[in-house]
Amino acid sequence: MREHQPWDPGLQIERTTLAWLRTALAFTVSLLVLLKLISHHSALAAVVCALTTLPVSGVVAWLVWRRHQRSDRRLRAKAPLPGGALPAATAVLAMLAGATGAVYVLFA
Repeated sequence: MREHQPWDPGLQIERTTLAWLRTALAFTVSLLVLLKLISHHSALAAVVCALTTLPVSGVVAWLVWRRHQRSDRRLRAKAPLPGGALPAATAVLAMLAGATGAVYVLFA
């Protein structure tokens, strides 16, 4: 008979990390498309939107990487998983993407 093994998370952390990365990449690509469309009508508006949204997109990607590193260590130590900075930053990115879309609608 096989001896009972402790719980193994398997690839759960990797799947979660990939899902967050896909989300960040989808927002980034959508923002780049919107910025391209806005630039046809107003270069200044496109630059302002790019300076406010793309750094947040980079922060979200960095938070994904940091959460992955911390989750892996915390699961091994059986400690609580990381807090909600990543979901909060993603929500801010979503609101900025919506505002960028509104800028496009106003300038088009």
